[in-house]
Amino acid sequence: MRRRKTHISLIIVTAALLTACGPILAQEIRTACEESDFQNYTSYEEMIKYLQQIQASSTEMLLSTYGKTIEGRDIPYAIFSRPLVTRPIEAFASGKPVIVLSANVHGGEKTIRESNLILMRELATGGVRQNEWLDELVIIAAPSLNPDGCVRSTRGNSQGVDMNRDYIKTEQPALRSFVQNIMLTWWPHIVVDGHNGGSYPYHICYQGPTHPDTDQRLIDLCHFDIFPYINERMEDNGYKSFYYTRGNAERWMGGEADARMQWNYGGFIDNIPILIESPGGHDRKTAILSAKVTYEAILEWSIENSRTLRRTITQSRQEMIERGQKAQGEIPVEFEIGPTDFKVSYEYTEGRGADRKILQATDKDLIMKANPTKTRPLPYAYILEPRAKKAIEMLQRQKILIEVLQEDTELEVEVYQATGIELRAEYDHPAAVTVTLADETIKRTQTFPKGSYVVRTGQMMGRIVTHMLEPETKDNVVRWNTMDAILPRVPSTTAEVAAAGARAAGARAAGARAAGARAAGARAAGGQRQIVEGRQQQRGQRAGRAGMPQRGRTAREPIIPIFKLMIPTQLSTRILEI
Repeated sequence: MRRRKTHISLIIVTAALLTACGPILAQEIRTACEESDFQNYTSYEEMIKYLQQIQASSTEMLLSTYGKTIEGRDIPYAIFSRPLVTRPIEAFASGKPVIVLSANVHGGEKTIRESNLILMRELATGGVRQNEWLDELVIIAAPSLNPDGCVRSTRGNSQGVDMNRDYIKTEQPALRSFVQNIMLTWWPHIVVDGHNGGSYPYHICYQGPTHPDTDQRLIDLCHFDIFPYINERMEDNGYKSFYYTRGNAERWMGGEADARMQWNYGGFIDNIPILIESPGGHDRKTAILSAKVTYEAILEWSIENSRTLRRTITQSRQEMIERGQKAQGEIPVEFEIGPTDFKVSYEYTEGRGADRKILQATDKDLIMKANPTKTRPLPYAYILEPRAKKAIEMLQRQKILIEVLQEDTELEVEVYQATGIELRAEYDHPAAVTVTLADETIKRTQTFPKGSYVVRTGQMMGRIVTHMLEPETKDNVVRWNTMDAILPRVPSTTAEVAAAGARAAGARAAGARAAGARAAGARAAGGQRQIVEGRQQQRGQRAGRAGMPQRGRTAREPIIPIFKLMIPTQLSTRILEI
């Protein structure tokens, strides 16, 4: 009996020692930034080594990569949960909220990347508070979305492109991989994106979805639930937090509302996207640790409000599907940013350096509400002709469900008449397209050939579908040059018709080479309106008079070849494979 008692006691003592040592061993693994007493940021190579060490010390962390950068660097991510989930279907079956914590899409903005790395260790460490959250959440951490930019300490990637403006067009490999393999595979409930920016004296500035096509319930959850919770947790830890971006004695200005940015894109796929920015003016350690508190506050809110979070997201997604199937509702295509329906009080600064003063503003406007100024009716589906392959490829990058007609089909559709087309440099596109449309659509009966594309709005990606296929939005298949070859020839004004005609005549007299030089100069000037076929001059080809058909060619009808099927209609189709 004594031997048995001794054996049992040894087991108990050993188990206790292992339990006690587990967290100690894991906590001994530190980031390079911590090792330097927060003087240096963790390099890419040090980050990879650190993550491998953390994973090796835990049974509740899966480490993998979701893509590669242009320069071939692996982009890591980790999954934390208890019990461990290995695939999205397991996360869905668990009934837990799925939360994505990301950072460093702007390569030179490294503060919250460090916060993310430290939190990943704590999530993986048994016996600490953060590890307990794995019973209630599935957490996906992606600490560095832009490794190429991080290595260079640049805002953009290796090509100089701002990837936080690429969420709709998804042309950059690293960002496209994040959208396809994380956002549209795991379908998170909340996505947090860490940056450097905002306004002192705050330690963190935040913003939620702002675009008017976002479900208002998601916007309200941010304003009235999540953000106050963050403020409370930050204050408990001796930090301050408020809205992004800046204020003065009269008003506080919020960030932009375009769908191309993460904190708005998430609203289009019906999750809650939260931007968190770390303002300058604080020492590095304080900035990193205060941002970690923000991450933690969002996770704790998600646990305490799990049912509300899951129910709201599910309802939003289901209602978008139902609206599309019934072809009910409006699509905001133009908007203006104005004050919210509530007032705010905040701190702001005046002056610089030693002369900087912190002042108070009370009951002022928060300029963060996007008010639609123009809407278009939601169709049942959009029809694109077989020649619109580049537009279809852009839609497919968003994992949008696309079908193909199996027979020639006569349909009653509505189509937009173009009254003007403008080319201008925008981000990495030297000739992005902006169209001006007549207010009234043209109603017509048209036979669409077998092989035409059908894109229904009654799907979870319905908001993205409408934003990409309505030609008047800021991020659509027309703007990003996927339909250049099939757009009509439309001068913007009578005066521009004459001017374009004069340019064409001059080109014939001076030769194609001179015409190409003038076209390039016009493009560099930016913002000058041109007809789409003006780019033929840039390539040294002969162009006819603006607004008139060229010799031997039939003038195109000035319509945008995106056709709206307004009534639910039975169609013979098959799903287009991606």
